[in-house]
Amino acid sequence: MSSTVASPMSAAASSSSGRGMGKSTSFTPELQSMMFSLGDARRPLHESAILVEDIVHTQLINLLQQAAEVSQLRGARVISAEDLLFLMRKDKKKLRRLLKYMFFRDYKSKIVKGIEEDDLIEDKFSSNNTNKRQKLAQDFLNSIDQTGELLAMFEDDEIDDVKQERMERAERQTRMMDSVQYAEFCESRQLSFSKKASKFRDWLDCSSMEIKPNAVAMEILAYLAYETVAQLVDLALLVKQDMTPKAGDPFSHAISATFIQYHNSTESAAACGMEAQSDAIQPSHIREAIRRYGHKIGPLSPFTSAYRRNGMTFLAC
Repeated sequence: MSSTVASPMSAAASSSSGRGMGKSTSFTPELQSMMFSLGDARRPLHESAILVEDIVHTQLINLLQQAAEVSQLRGARVISAEDLLFLMRKDKKKLRRLLKYMFFRDYKSKIVKGIEEDDLIEDKFSSNNTNKRQKLAQDFLNSIDQTGELLAMFEDDEIDDVKQERMERAERQTRMMDSVQYAEFCESRQLSFSKKASKFRDWLDCSSMEIKPNAVAMEILAYLAYETVAQLVDLALLVKQDMTPKAGDPFSHAISATFIQYHNSTESAAACGMEAQSDAIQPSHIREAIRRYGHKIGPLSPFTSAYRRNGMTFLAC
């Protein structure tokens, strides 16, 4: 894989222009709700949601291109779950999270089909057809696992620190909500790309692809799209916290000055003034998060992806 990394802002811009030439499908309204449920203000900024959409779209398109290449090497006619699992194999934490999601999808399918509760418990570690996603992942990882590290993840009950932090953040968000705000928050938490499968497929322009993703691959792509949104919010909130001047901190002025200087090339002083008045995640927070993430800077460096591709570093895998 190429290790060339272009500017994250140029990558986002290319996504926006590329999508403008193709489908006009937009997830911006849904993304504003998702961002709220993930820790942003109750009314996330429209321009922040547009930037998040551009970044997620860019990353998903690049991921699809890579998956198509892997699929061709395997001699397959479609992009399948195996191709995406192969691309994620280097980041154990995120692969473990995906495997848990695939198990959840199997579990949900059993409930929808009306299988008895006792059977659900018995089938948890079985390899029958009702665990098709889990079995598919297990069989494939077994075929490429030379050290046993990948298969060990099926038995790993390690706490997911990222998920834990998101749950704690959600709990803090709801403490001061009234009933109307809480109902809105709960509704926002139910949103996902997978619930709008047809729109999601149009958004990725899958119909124009020579090698198309199958149903399970689309489930995984929808999951990865949401995870990318979640990680963008995670990182932007860290930047927002880092760039907020702290009382009594002798370096706060210098930090803020550096932050403003970095963004003055793309945003006017008036825009920066307007951003400072809002409690929502700003486009500048997102841009700075991507810059730090791609260059392994400061507290974001542990979150950096295990590999890079043309364009920006992948967030979800």
